[in-house]
Amino acid sequence: MPCAIISLTRRKLECCGRISSPRAALLTAALLAVAVLSAMNALREGPKPPAEKASVFREVMRNASREARLDASSSARGYMSATPHAGSPPERARQKVSLAGSPTGDDPTPALADILARFKSRVAVRSRRVLNPHNFGYVHNVPEACTGRAVELMVGVPSRIESFTQRETIRETWGQFSTDANNKAVLLFFLGSSTDKITQQKVSEESQKHGDIVQETFIDAYRNLSLKTVALVKWVSLYCPNSTFVLKADDDMYINVPRLLAKLRSQFDKGPLFIIGMLHPDSRPFRTKGHKWFMPPNEYRQKKYPNYVSGTSYAMTTTAAMRLYVESFYVRPLFLEDVYLTGILADKASVPRISESEFSAQKVEPTGCNFKPRISGHRNSPEDIRKIHAELFDPDLRCEK
Repeated sequence: MPCAIISLTRRKLECCGRISSPRAALLTAALLAVAVLSAMNALREGPKPPAEKASVFREVMRNASREARLDASSSARGYMSATPHAGSPPERARQKVSLAGSPTGDDPTPALADILARFKSRVAVRSRRVLNPHNFGYVHNVPEACTGRAVELMVGVPSRIESFTQRETIRETWGQFSTDANNKAVLLFFLGSSTDKITQQKVSEESQKHGDIVQETFIDAYRNLSLKTVALVKWVSLYCPNSTFVLKADDDMYINVPRLLAKLRSQFDKGPLFIIGMLHPDSRPFRTKGHKWFMPPNEYRQKKYPNYVSGTSYAMTTTAAMRLYVESFYVRPLFLEDVYLTGILADKASVPRISESEFSAQKVEPTGCNFKPRISGHRNSPEDIRKIHAELFDPDLRCEK
């Protein structure tokens, strides 16, 4: 190639000399080889005007430089290691795209610069290196769900892609609260994607029927729960900033929504920035291999987790959700979503965590009387949820004090 100065990093290494060390020269040569091959492949897609070709080449070079900087700093920074959790190695490779792009899906995430510009009036945005752009595309989205209406409560349920029965049960029980316009609530389910065509087709039919599915292009898996919950706070930040509160609940939870709202309104009177749930103070990582929540030191090296609330169900103000979303750009995901979002990100974003015993992460006997003084209960079957709901809203319900 002709001897031309090409900007690779902020240090502006040059391909024609003045390279300070053999290591820098090797890195530069490798970057140029990858970039040129990528640019040639991109340009083979069809004839383009000279200006557009130059634009494609510059974009490829910027991406190559960015990937090099990320790879060069793959050791842990702060709390996190560089271990990705976005699916199998081929899937992760396919998802390496520019900050403004989308791996697949017809509806891409807005460019990062545009996102940050939206939040500057409500969230302190600092210039830092982005480690986790979360730029997955949408397979299904409901961007207009909060448009043109007052929303007090946005309910987000991260759900296993195969949990069709659980989602239908929620719609027909405690999720019905959102169907009454007077309640000013929105209910959405957040899913990852499946490589199984039959499952994906069923999700598409479900989305078309109910219009309450937000599905991103990362693989739906337990170790991607953090991606799913970041998808939730991202959606709230982009499409529902006019809401007041956000509830995150697993799909095996029963939620006493009227009691939840009473608690949130009372807490909001004391201050507009908080996360509320069952608090876990001074928790330590499990270091035993084979444990469900095993945390290797190379992913999290501290001896204790920050105080966090149980991920089974918790609520927050929308301003808190926006802070968590912006902070997530700069901290690599940890697969324990409650530790990651309500602990690590909340710490960095200076969001207070409020301990509330009415949020339960335990199995509660599924009766209306047991849930009357509670906000939530865990590990409920669809039959449990229907039983609780029918009893709780029975006008003849009588409970012993």
